[in-house]
Amino acid sequence: MQFSQWLQQWGPSYWLTRGAGWLAQLETPWLKDFLIEQYINFYRVDMTSAIRQDARQFLSFQDFFTRELKPAARPIHAGSNAIVSPVDGTVASCGPYANNTLIQYKNTATNLFNLTGSSRLPSRGQFAILYLSPRDYHRIHAPVDSQLAAISRTGGSRYSVNSRNHRNVDGLYERNVRVNCFLHMPQGEILLVLVGAMIVSSIQTVWDDQSPPDEQVFEKEVEGLRFEAGDEIARFCLGSTAILLVPDGLGDLNGLSAGQFIRMGEAIGTLTSRSETQ
Repeated sequence: MQFSQWLQQWGPSYWLTRGAGWLAQLETPWLKDFLIEQYINFYRVDMTSAIRQDARQFLSFQDFFTRELKPAARPIHAGSNAIVSPVDGTVASCGPYANNTLIQYKNTATNLFNLTGSSRLPSRGQFAILYLSPRDYHRIHAPVDSQLAAISRTGGSRYSVNSRNHRNVDGLYERNVRVNCFLHMPQGEILLVLVGAMIVSSIQTVWDDQSPPDEQVFEKEVEGLRFEAGDEIARFCLGSTAILLVPDGLGDLNGLSAGQFIRMGEAIGTLTSRSETQ
């Protein structure tokens, strides 16, 4: 294990994350305005799509980080069989997976069972790892019309999910704090994994936005919560990565390539029609 990896796992990342979370929630006007303005300038955040664009309009840095966009800023691709991007982000890697193994990079991989703690999904299909940079919009949305069928919340380390660790840390995403969302459709189930990282103080979901990121929630069935494609599912406070998995026979993630930037609501794949799965 490289020293930088050891430091992220066993060093001060826990307290750094906790401290950043505390600071992000402060509502002291001069301090939160200063933090927001410096962040916007440093990361060159495009605020033109946001409903609120002035630092003084946000209650806290966290309120700014999870900012909402104008309704027309992210049109949702029409079509009942479309799979749309759940986030604004960059494709870190994508392609087929087999034997429960997602290839992060040439020599690094993530195990699906270790990632989810579940054998609920078939061992073959297609995946896309979508990285949200500091300047991106950080709400997560439903990729398809679906019903939340089951969830799990797993505590873990706080590795940074930057490109260096993506290339060099085997099992990077299965090590970090994450929320697994199993989304049911008539054709079957797909999986959306929300991965935390260093400086990520919480992953707030629309069904339980108070759970601390270290709380273990083992796989449990959920009833009655339905989404249309583009509906908000969760928010990152702060950071990180979303992983979308589509098992064989349920659809295709078409035309994605590593390094490609995509916006929430853009078509990134096609579901198999219901008749084809019967």
